[in-house]
Amino acid sequence: METKDTLSSCSNSEEQQMQQIHDKAKESCMVSFRRLHSHLKLLSNNDLKGTRTESGFKRAFATLFGQDIETFTGTMFLNVDQLEKQLDKEEFQEIGSMASFKVLETQFQMFIKSQMYMDDEYVVMTRNYFLQYTQLEILEFRDTLIQHMESVKKSIDERAKHKQEYNSWVNERQMQTTEDKVDSSKALDASLSSTLGNARIV
Repeated sequence: METKDTLSSCSNSEEQQMQQIHDKAKESCMVSFRRLHSHLKLLSNNDLKGTRTESGFKRAFATLFGQDIETFTGTMFLNVDQLEKQLDKEEFQEIGSMASFKVLETQFQMFIKSQMYMDDEYVVMTRNYFLQYTQLEILEFRDTLIQHMESVKKSIDERAKHKQEYNSWVNERQMQTTEDKVDSSKALDASLSSTLGNARIV
């Protein structure tokens, strides 16, 4: 009896530990997501609506992203919401989370890979308007965006790893429970056989 209680308490302690790891991985994932979301919000500065800086930024944005800002940010925030819904689920789903992340990442590929804003004199105005609007240089914005994207991807991978470990642990526990039941059943059969055998002798 004591052994069973000890096993049960070990199991509960392990489960609590697994739950803590799960909670920590989820929180870390959401922190990475919030940083990315906060960074992307720099592309939609409501305080500058109707100003000359905003109209200059719109032209700069179209040059950098190959799309008008309203269309791009509208799609971007929809993609961000989808990603948040996936990451905030209690029951983590790696495929759904990674798919939502890839959609958002793909949206920024042209901007991330473009070299045109690095050395062309023509983009001096583009750079200036981008800086005035977002408070960041173009390259700084791009590098920080890449860092946040990588951080979110890494945290999704971490959660997937923890989920795999948890599922493996659950399977082991279930196998152990099944084995224990089989052993108990065998012991009961042996005990019954012995009792019946003794009854026959008597």
